[in-house]
Amino acid sequence: MKSEVALSQVSIANLTVGRVDPVEFIEGAAASGFGAVGLLLMSATPQPLQHEIVGRPEVIRKVKSALKAHNMRVFDVEAFILSPATNLEKFRPALEVGAELGATHISSIGTEVIGNTAFLEPAQRIDLFGRLCDEAARFALHVGVEFMLYRDIRTWKDALDMIEAAGRPNAGLIIDTLHLYRGGGTPNDVAGIPANRIAYAQLSDAVQTSPELKDLPTEARGSRLHLGEGSMPLHELVDALPGATQLVIETPLAAEANWSTTRRIHSAADASGRFFERHAAR
Repeated sequence: MKSEVALSQVSIANLTVGRVDPVEFIEGAAASGFGAVGLLLMSATPQPLQHEIVGRPEVIRKVKSALKAHNMRVFDVEAFILSPATNLEKFRPALEVGAELGATHISSIGTEVIGNTAFLEPAQRIDLFGRLCDEAARFALHVGVEFMLYRDIRTWKDALDMIEAAGRPNAGLIIDTLHLYRGGGTPNDVAGIPANRIAYAQLSDAVQTSPELKDLPTEARGSRLHLGEGSMPLHELVDALPGATQLVIETPLAAEANWSTTRRIHSAADASGRFFERHAAR
């Protein structure tokens, strides 16, 4: 991906600002120049959602109204965990709402290894993932797999192996630059992944020294850096992506944790815009 990138082509992930009111998030993203948002429909942690959308018709109406009013779209919805406790029947309402809101992608993740003792066997995970893809296909949704060292789908190779074993056409990798970097992945690795197996890319930056395994979730959820402010080879990573890859900004910063939603979104937009300008000038 060597072409010029405009913020209007870019989505901003919910994690950038945390669990905030979805209408406020959409309005802030639109005001900052983003063209799309990612919405949290299911929790990826034991912490319950503060702003439920699924099963709340009045909230869904408000979200749809905000999207239309600001010419915004929902790109992806998250997060669908693959674990021994997964019940695909319980996923269906979230998939349906995601499709109703116009999303085209969902994110799936493995079971967190910290504090857990029950995990799927590889064959079980492949089977469950395949059935999730089939269920998502009913709603015309593409399933992205996000790999993380602290979950049991650890690396891009682990994720790609599962995707290929499942053999579903509506499946691909989520290239989260933080998780790729922490797992030792490189731009050359990304360039070697078949284009049809890359779902989308989540961009952030980070310091060079990796936290210990037990501290990786804290970094991922709240201590990333804006694009170009860390040590990742981000320009090379972006260049390695297929040209049509949807870019998503996912930059929750510890230093901005107490800022307002609007201010955090503006900060992400400003930093990302500067990065894309530098990228286009290379």
